[in-house]
Amino acid sequence: MTVELEAADRAWQDALERRDVAAAGAILHDEYALVLVQPRPAMVPRAAWLGLLPDYVVHEHIVQERFVDVDGDIAAILQRVYQHATVLGDDRSGVFVLSDLWRRVDGEWRVWRRHSTPLAAGVMPARA
Repeated sequence: MTVELEAADRAWQDALERRDVAAAGAILHDEYALVLVQPRPAMVPRAAWLGLLPDYVVHEHIVQERFVDVDGDIAAILQRVYQHATVLGDDRSGVFVLSDLWRRVDGEWRVWRRHSTPLAAGVMPARA
């Protein structure tokens, strides 16, 4: 992993855990989306994801496995993580497989997509 990508990835996780919309927004690519394929397919675009962030409380986040690949201006960080979290007041705890796809834009790494597959958690809560 490059030093710059490593720093951007740390800043991304820190912004998530602090629920810092401005910091997360600065790391996200303009076309960012959270994509879920299991247990129900869904795509959460950048603006909706940032709107949900204040209600996504991460109590614990443990990386169990991690693989990083970089090819020029594209990078993939593939992880299995355990998280204890609450989303919109509902439990969102369990083991997840996360795939973060990064693109370098104007010399800065930006998260373009996050694919999240819960191995033990239920359906992602949504606003009514």
